[in-house]
Amino acid sequence: MLPENIPTVTVTARYMTPDGRPMSGTVEFRPPALLTHAAEDLFLGGPTRAALDAEGRISVVLPATDAPGWNPALWTYTVTEKLAGLARGGRTYQIALTAGQPAVDLADIAPADPATPQYVAVPGPPGPAGELGPQGPAGPAGAVHSVNGHTEADIVLGAADVSALPADAAGAPGGVATLGADGLVPATQLPAGGGAVASVNGQTGEVVLTANDLGALTPAAGDARYLPLGGAPVTSVNGLMGEVVLGAADVSAVPDGQAVLLTGDQTVDGVKTFAAPPETAAAPATEDQLTRRGYVDTVAASGTWTPSSVGFSGWAFDPAAGSSHSVQYCINGWVYLIGIPLHAPTTVRNVVFYVAGYAGSTLSTSSYAGLYTSAGARVGVTNTLRTGIPQTEGETVVCPLTVPYEAPAGNYWVGLVVNGPNPTNSGPGFLRGASVGVAPGGSARMPGKFIRHGRLSTTGRTSLPGSFSVGDVVADSNAVWAALS
Repeated sequence: MLPENIPTVTVTARYMTPDGRPMSGTVEFRPPALLTHAAEDLFLGGPTRAALDAEGRISVVLPATDAPGWNPALWTYTVTEKLAGLARGGRTYQIALTAGQPAVDLADIAPADPATPQYVAVPGPPGPAGELGPQGPAGPAGAVHSVNGHTEADIVLGAADVSALPADAAGAPGGVATLGADGLVPATQLPAGGGAVASVNGQTGEVVLTANDLGALTPAAGDARYLPLGGAPVTSVNGLMGEVVLGAADVSAVPDGQAVLLTGDQTVDGVKTFAAPPETAAAPATEDQLTRRGYVDTVAASGTWTPSSVGFSGWAFDPAAGSSHSVQYCINGWVYLIGIPLHAPTTVRNVVFYVAGYAGSTLSTSSYAGLYTSAGARVGVTNTLRTGIPQTEGETVVCPLTVPYEAPAGNYWVGLVVNGPNPTNSGPGFLRGASVGVAPGGSARMPGKFIRHGRLSTTGRTSLPGSFSVGDVVADSNAVWAALS
């Protein structure tokens, strides 16, 4: 494909025999031996052959001979026609293709006299339009072929042929009325009675109607029954006129159902913020009722330590009630469950343990802590405890959850799985509660209620499960202390 910067010319031609049959053969276009186009770094040479198609036509795209950049600058194509059925096959002649004429036909530029081919056929631009010649004489008037669809020799049209009324219909019964010189319909063309009013409300002659004749009120009676214009005591309501319907906003009132009643029962939805704390003298009767600060101070044991007193959201038990003579080492692969109640909604970010001592080797990477709901759904987990619980003695260890959890009030389990150290005397020694018998006394509960200290029945765990069935929780003698913050 030639570069786009070299202009081209589309050359077409058609060859036929005198009796109208398409000829066959080829037409060859040959430039000089070798052309050079310096701007495009291009050599151009060799013939271009176009074969006649089934209709005796050719169409070929060739570079323009006058495009800038050619060397030599002036050159022509040698056209050789090789056609079947002609003496010596055809003819040879020269042509030039100018960029100003992007399409030419060989019939327009080929030499007319095959005996004198010593010139170069160059397609020129179209010449200017000639002057307008003189107007010819007017032709004879055209004949009428039909009138309103009639073609007979002697045409006679009636009123109906031109969508008109017959002349004898004017002023005649069943026809049309005419106008007199005064622009009115003459009395002779009006119906009987001359078109005058025969009666009014049953009266004839010079009729004078009263309000009673029309079933109307007299002015005096109307004034007695209706207010006159501008006589109404109320002309507008809150700037509104007509059929006025007022809403709460029109009278600067609170819509029904959106105000707090001073008496009676009412349900109030949504979060309410009070500029000053509400006051009540009544003590709560059920657990879901608001109460007074004085009531809380009265029922809460004075001097009692709570989780919030030392920065926790909740704990398994007061750490001061821990065992004074033994710690809890964890069996590898067991999932320990440590119950913690939350009495108010809170954001849980950390699981907290107290490590009284550390013996032996470090934990493996398959050691974790997590948070579960009372239904057994895991809602938080820590990274591995291998680095989360250092080899230390007497230290509160804070283990962050990977994602904080917005916890509603309720009972939760802290899950703990430990792997790596000797389960009887090695690893972290967790603070545990004092125990009596085979299970901690702090695990006392009514049948079927929340298991405060337990574990999962499946052993050999290397991670915390995503969830578990509450029925798989086994009451256990462990009483590991944990807290949430």
